Amino acid sequence: MEGLAKAKRTYFAHYNKIADYELIKELHESDEKWDISFMCNHLNLSRSAYYKWLHSTPTGKQLEDERILIKIKEVAASNNSLFGAMNMYYTLKNKHHFTCGHNRVYRIMCINDIQSSYRRSSSYTYIKSTPEETADNVLKRDFNSNKPNEKWCTDVTEIKIPITGEKLYISPVLDLYDRYPVSFAVSDRNDIALANTALEMAHDAYPEAMPLYHSDRGFQYTRTVFKIKLKGYGMTQSMSRVSRCIDNGPCEGFQGIFKDMLFILYPNIQSKEEMIHAIYGTLDYYINEYPQKRYKGKTCGQVRKETLQSAEPTIYPIKQANRYIKFWTEIEQKKQRALQQAI
Repeated sequence: MEGLAKAKRTYFAHYNKIADYELIKELHESDEKWDISFMCNHLNLSRSAYYKWLHSTPTGKQLEDERILIKIKEVAASNNSLFGAMNMYYTLKNKHHFTCGHNRVYRIMCINDIQSSYRRSSSYTYIKSTPEETADNVLKRDFNSNKPNEKWCTDVTEIKIPITGEKLYISPVLDLYDRYPVSFAVSDRNDIALANTALEMAHDAYPEAMPLYHSDRGFQYTRTVFKIKLKGYGMTQSMSRVSRCIDNGPCEGFQGIFKDMLFILYPNIQSKEEMIHAIYGTLDYYINEYPQKRYKGKTCGQVRKETLQSAEPTIYPIKQANRYIKFWTEIEQKKQRALQQAI
């Protein structure tokens, strides 16, 4: 019991007590007619509590829990248990109009062993190259954006077909305002054409946009021709520092989430054609079905649609994680103590 989550420990304690009550009832109704007081004393149970359970009916909360559980199982079955408690809560709230809190969803999922299928292990491959052109890190990890098409980030990642070992490469261009993929290129080659296609698709979708265009220092983005193309579109180039993948954190994170979703939603991919179908199916699911906490449980597709229909875009600031606030507070305190000791 010690290694279990609190919600499950509480549930098991209650379940064990119910099992004792059912045993007492069964023995009392048997031919031997066991005495209720005798059994309650030996099981260290209150006789009044037993009679309260015996004459009780399911409460409104218990009936609502059952209704929530049925819907949770339905959602989990539809996406191969992709969602954890928080995303399940957002889906129940925004799509199915339940009014329960996220702690209640977590408790119900916990005691019924409904868990998210995240996260796969992956290997990292790196292609070393000599850059023709580089750019400063203009973005400087400022991932906040107050309107669409202000800051875009891009990258390339590989996806391997499990059965054949063949590889496909995807190159998304992500808008930092709503994490919406303004373009998404797929190829069986990790080459210059893939990065060019992703950029051209984004420009064709939003020809008036002149965003900051951030990437890592991959060979696709450090060519002079690519820099000229960005300049011709009126975009400002920005690049991550060497060996600082966190500088392109949103795109790196999106690609990790995307690949996890893909293999959960489509676990039986056996060919390149099936993988391509799964990639675009996952993209559609991410845009239209995947709720995000920063946007109050809305999908990126919902946020983009609402923003394009409104005169003033809603601002969704990134909330700094408490662990980072605590970390930097402790660092600052240590500096102050060191200064005082030096004095």
